[in-house]
Amino acid sequence: MDKHKIPDIILTYPTGFPEELIIQEIKEIHADKLDLKILKKDNTNFMAFEWIIPTMFIVYILKPYFNSFLSEAGKDHYNILKKGIKKIVEKAKLVNAKMITATESTEKLSKNYNQSLVISLTIQTKSNRQIKLLFDNDLDKSDWDYAIDDLLEIVIENYELYPNDKLTNAINGKSIKEHETVYIIINPIDKQIGFYNDMDLIKKYK
Repeated sequence: MDKHKIPDIILTYPTGFPEELIIQEIKEIHADKLDLKILKKDNTNFMAFEWIIPTMFIVYILKPYFNSFLSEAGKDHYNILKKGIKKIVEKAKLVNAKMITATESTEKLSKNYNQSLVISLTIQTKSNRQIKLLFDNDLDKSDWDYAIDDLLEIVIENYELYPNDKLTNAINGKSIKEHETVYIIINPIDKQIGFYNDMDLIKKYK
C-alpha cells in the first residue's frame, strides 16, 4: 500500500468516539473501490480564531474522489455521498460543543461567532485549494442541507470546467492567496453560500 496516496474521502472523529457509530456512518457512504480513511484526533490544541479551530467532526472530500472515483462510479455514489454527509451533519447538529481556550487566546475569541464547532465540510478543488464549509448554528438543518447541495454542485462544475467555473471566479474575486483556506458561510437571510478569507472573517466576527 502506498502510504503517500491521497484517499478519496477522510472522516475525522474525536478520540474516544464510539467505533460502532463510525462503522454505521461508513456504511452510509461505502462503495467498492472507494478509498475511505478514518482519523481520530484530540481537539485540545486550539488555535487563535474560531474558524481555524478543527471541528470535532470533519468530512474531507479530496481530489482523487472527483478525478477518478466519481468518474467511474458515476452520479449514483455522488447522491449516496450527499445523503451520507447530511446524516453525519444531522447528528452533529444535535451535539452541544463548548470551546475551551488557552488563557492567552481568550481576547481573540468573538462573542458573536455562531458557526458550529462540532462539524465542518472540507473539499479539495481542482487547483488543490482547500475550501471549508462552516455551519451556522442559528440556521435550520434544511439550510445546512441546501448549502451542502449547492457547494457540491459548484465543486463538480469546478472539476468539469476549470478554470472557467463559478468557484474559481468567486475565489479569484476575493483575492484569496494560494495557501489560504477558502471559508464558506451560509447567508442567514437568503441562505446562499458566500466565500471568505481570514481577513473577511476577522472583520465579520471582531
